Amino acid sequence: MAVYHRTKRLKIYGKRPEVTQLFGGRYAMVVRCQAKNDTEAWYDKNKDQIFADFGTLYDAHMAVDGIDARTGEAYTDMVLTSVKAGYTQTGEYVITFNYQTLTGSFVQEAGDKVDVEINGLRRVIRRLIAKDGTSYGKTVGTSTISHSAIGYSTATLTLAQATSGTKDPDESGFVSIIETWLESGVTSRTINEGNGGTGTGKIRTETVEAFNETPTSTIDGVEIGVSTSNVEGIDTIRKTFVKSSVAGEIRRTSRAGPSAIPGTTYVTIESVGAAITPSGTLIDSSDTLENGYVRFSRTALQGTIIKTTQNYKDVAFVDVPGQVSCTTSSELTPSGRTSTGFSKPSGKTVVIETIPPSKQQVEATVVVNIQDSIPDTTALAFDISGLACSVLKVTDRLSGGVGRAVTLVDSSGGTSTQVGRSQSFSASSSISEFPGHFIVDTSASATLAGSGSTQPYIDGGTFNTATELSETNSKAFGFGNNEADKNELYLTEGIISRRVRPVLTAQDGTVFYEVTTVSGDVTSRNPALPINRSLT
Repeated sequence: MAVYHRTKRLKIYGKRPEVTQLFGGRYAMVVRCQAKNDTEAWYDKNKDQIFADFGTLYDAHMAVDGIDARTGEAYTDMVLTSVKAGYTQTGEYVITFNYQTLTGSFVQEAGDKVDVEINGLRRVIRRLIAKDGTSYGKTVGTSTISHSAIGYSTATLTLAQATSGTKDPDESGFVSIIETWLESGVTSRTINEGNGGTGTGKIRTETVEAFNETPTSTIDGVEIGVSTSNVEGIDTIRKTFVKSSVAGEIRRTSRAGPSAIPGTTYVTIESVGAAITPSGTLIDSSDTLENGYVRFSRTALQGTIIKTTQNYKDVAFVDVPGQVSCTTSSELTPSGRTSTGFSKPSGKTVVIETIPPSKQQVEATVVVNIQDSIPDTTALAFDISGLACSVLKVTDRLSGGVGRAVTLVDSSGGTSTQVGRSQSFSASSSISEFPGHFIVDTSASATLAGSGSTQPYIDGGTFNTATELSETNSKAFGFGNNEADKNELYLTEGIISRRVRPVLTAQDGTVFYEVTTVSGDVTSRNPALPINRSLT
């Protein structure tokens, strides 16, 4: 029988080592020893000679005073897993070595634990152990075993989980793995009955989690989500299905369309699985995550959008252009002296005759259209903003006068008389502008003349009268738009006004506009007010 363990410095305490038979033909051995020298200083100084390395074999030599194992004393593959020192109840200081049978291959540490707690699927939990540094060659999700046990038929199980086992703080020299083997199948299934469908139907939501197989629906639902999940630490595939009364449609609502577009209806369809778009013009869409699935909402406007919505008669006040005419007055015969030597003034003067712009009420047609573009408006009827004219007036005045009479008497007593004369001249001009007018007569001229002054005198014994005339000449010249221009620029048929406003925007960005057009036509009428007037 051995007296020492691994070194002559460690004497076996007690009669012999303690041996325990483990699962699978493995053994555990406990060896207790006392140090040869029992002083505190020796223990501290020789720690390396007391505590062997983890993972070393039972019969391995210590560094100092090592001894060979005696034949038949050492168990095969007995590996050191822990070593510790302490005092016994009787006061001896004892070093305890713990060994287990370990190799470079994983073996079961204990019997299988079998259950069907995961939705009736067979689960086997298996503990493995091997010498430290041993490689684990199995793959989660791929490796399989054929399993049978009392009360269970033979079934193929797939490795679902492999985790490291726990060690006590003072243990080493080995590696432990906990395997979880699981039967393929559904690990969980939940069906939620929800309201919100059309009619009496319901929204049924089914969530299925499965291990090592593809989840399928039992309610014939539409797949709306897939993800990886976890059941008690086991990776699974989770799929969500939704079933409604109409192939994915869960709600349909309708309401009147925009007030500007009568005869149209908004239709909204809510669906799961896939978006369902109503017929018509798509106006709005949204996707909302709800209880693990996506709720799709699509709104379309049904009915004719581009059309005439209103057509009626109304009255409108329109602009009428003003008119300008250069003309002359009638013959002027102002009162004046008619004594001898004077002539009364007579003649004409230039007159600028105008009719200012005005407003006139006309019959109008109002048309309201819905269209997807803004119409071009290149010209407006009854628009006087492009009409204008001006008149230049020029006036010149010639004033004559007589002065003193001078008589010359010759040597024979004959006389001759001459009267002094004077003359002055002046001229002026002015221009007048007439926006919103057109000119009819573009020129006129007139003269007004009469005696300016007289001077009596004696010539040859006879009274005579010297007279000098005064005269005023006036002229007018018109420029700008004439009547032909008015007939071209001033339309009496066509669009009076147009208003445009957006009333609807489609999902694709198309904008629909309400276009209100007011138009009139007086070309075929003889209006009471002078739209087509003439000064002649």
